[in-house]
Amino acid sequence: MNQRVRRLFFSSSMLIFGFLSLPAFAVQQGKVRPVPPTFFQYLLRPKFIVMFVLGAVVLFLFLSKKMNKGLKVSLLLISTFLFGIAGNLPIKFFSSFSMHPSPICAVSKAMLYGFRLPMIVTLAVILFLTLVGPKLFCGYVCPVGALQELIAMWADKLKIRRIRWNFRFSNTVRIGIFLLFIFLSGTAILHVVRNGQKIALTFYDYINAFHGFEFGLQKTFMATFLHFLPFVLTIALTFKLYRPFCYLVCPIGLFTNMMEHVAVFRVRLKRPPCDDCEVCDLKAPCPVVPDILKDANLRPDCYACDVCVKSCPKKALDYGTRRTVAGLD
Repeated sequence: MNQRVRRLFFSSSMLIFGFLSLPAFAVQQGKVRPVPPTFFQYLLRPKFIVMFVLGAVVLFLFLSKKMNKGLKVSLLLISTFLFGIAGNLPIKFFSSFSMHPSPICAVSKAMLYGFRLPMIVTLAVILFLTLVGPKLFCGYVCPVGALQELIAMWADKLKIRRIRWNFRFSNTVRIGIFLLFIFLSGTAILHVVRNGQKIALTFYDYINAFHGFEFGLQKTFMATFLHFLPFVLTIALTFKLYRPFCYLVCPIGLFTNMMEHVAVFRVRLKRPPCDDCEVCDLKAPCPVVPDILKDANLRPDCYACDVCVKSCPKKALDYGTRRTVAGLD
């Protein structure tokens, strides 16, 4: 990686985190007492700090070419446990790691009921990690994404032949679901009545796989079945399709796909030594590799699975800045 870019990136990061670490107290009548949570105070909660640390570790491993299967599995298991399972444990410390609001709720409920502080901070963290890249939040922090990646690796180990996405199809479905959400929200076809007022419900609540990490909330069998159905379907489909929830449903996946095109770091091609053998495309589970080989500016979602990079016999793929001239650094 270009040394100047590296120094700029890490010095900027240190300045940002130094600023975020300023004490959040107010002095009144000679006493120091906490003020109501602000954006930066909320951002400094353990959950978000761990998200930043995980993203930084993943990025370091990619840029230093030290990522391997064991480290990848460990990082994915940590995300799945901390942000998915831990919040259900009867331990106060772990309860603070629960993914509330979930990324989907941070988008959909914010659009319906207003952007409140927890939603704003969640979206800000996702935005930051995505703009650093390569899709660090969706790939390695999101518990639903991490679980899907683990299942995909398991499917590869079991030698299950999977279907490669047609990105035009999957993205059309994902956009269509988002537009359906907008329509149903605007018309309040899905709604509840409170105090005589009709309040729109979010369509995503019925297809939200994040609910699968919320235990013990439903009282009837049918409510429990519907609550866990999107999560179970996601797990089942992941054995045949790479990250089905991310590519077909998640609105965060839709937005981060737009943002990753301006991310600082991403998978890049170096010519030479690439000789168009296309081994990387044959091995990779995602639809993005052909566009990487074309050095296209606009690409399908890349979740940094690292398969194409590791499988290239010429070491022609790596992680770097978009502005670095391929093959010269």
